[in-house]
Amino acid sequence: MLINVILRVLPFYLREPIIIAVCLSFAGLALYYFVQVGGWGRGGFGLLFLAIAVLRAYFFRRELRSHRAAKAGGVGPQA
Repeated sequence: MLINVILRVLPFYLREPIIIAVCLSFAGLALYYFVQVGGWGRGGFGLLFLAIAVLRAYFFRRELRSHRAAKAGGVGPQA
């Protein structure tokens, strides 16, 4: 797929916010329809997309801090 090629070419500091934004929009859409129409499946998908977005944001934050520390010549966090 073309979107896969585009996302692989982009650097992580552009790719990750795009993925987080898409996940949050899907989560909002699914949770909106869960509130309006009902159905546990919609609520489950909303929570799933929300969890994916939160995890991607957490790892993106760690990676960005490590990248900035390495760029400044410091030692990144040891995990």
